[in-house]
Amino acid sequence: MDTLVQPRLSPPHHKAETLSPLLAWSFAVLFAASAAATTRYTLPYLVTVFQDGGNHIVLEMSYAIPRVGMAASGGKRDTVRIEQTISVVDSLGESYHSSWARPTSLPPAGVFGLRKNYVLAQEQIRLPASEFDVHVGVLDLKVESTGSFHYHCQAPGQSDRLDLSDLLLATDIRMAGDKLTTRANLTIQPNPLRLYQLEERVFVYLELYNLERDTFGQTRFEIAYRMERPDEAELKAELFESLERTTDLGEPATGYPYLVPSSHRSGMQVERTWKGEESQTTIATRYIGDTRKDLTFLEFDVSQLSTGIHKLTISATDLQTGTVVEKSVLFRIVGE
Repeated sequence: MDTLVQPRLSPPHHKAETLSPLLAWSFAVLFAASAAATTRYTLPYLVTVFQDGGNHIVLEMSYAIPRVGMAASGGKRDTVRIEQTISVVDSLGESYHSSWARPTSLPPAGVFGLRKNYVLAQEQIRLPASEFDVHVGVLDLKVESTGSFHYHCQAPGQSDRLDLSDLLLATDIRMAGDKLTTRANLTIQPNPLRLYQLEERVFVYLELYNLERDTFGQTRFEIAYRMERPDEAELKAELFESLERTTDLGEPATGYPYLVPSSHRSGMQVERTWKGEESQTTIATRYIGDTRKDLTFLEFDVSQLSTGIHKLTISATDLQTGTVVEKSVLFRIVGE
């Protein structure tokens, strides 16, 4: 695990704008009008929110567009004619960001298994520190298939108490240089499909806020992670794969069943394992730092986990105050 240091995000390429709240819903009207005679599907997505100074946040999103929902343009598989619409609306209905893009090519989400059946879209938006609803839609201009998702996000670290950012799942995280100094030092390959093969490693990026300093200016904290089975109520198939939606009232189809592992075997770095109905594994590490805001990324060997969906919970404890905060994320292990 890498030393935690104060992050600094590179400036996003979008500027926040105040627009009519009607614009935030315009893409929904467009998709609803065309969906009666076309295919609609969900977009597997991953949305994470990080602090960017005291009064702003950076919203990072990635989503996977299924190739079956798009038509190739000019005979090239990765060249497509699609429209992407992203609207970010606050709790008062004010639109702070709206975009309408027509990319001609997108990178593949992966090179094997289910991931190779998707292309990957990414976006980074800087916003005031507040609550927002994110609406994303994709329309294929040739076959008129549509995909969409909605996410409600909150700004982390707004009180003086310890807080933890969202957990950013990735298939790979690499540092530029030998030492992690800022967020800009990292190249992160997000995994909105949340799918991993047994031989792969699971990467997670996170940030901590409002750590308490002692009289010597030092912070003392603990990061622990827990692997366990998710509750049935937490399982949402659309998080892992695109699902076709019926044309009557937009109700989702049943989709595929996703099995929860009934047993849990420990990985190489796990200190202790509990088995049975409360099956889970945990490990904790303590740190000493000198800044109130720190970052790190974790790497997990999942080669000994059962196939199926797992729940990763990361908790942070400020050892100066005893404050504990935790966040969770689901991911799926698939076999050969």
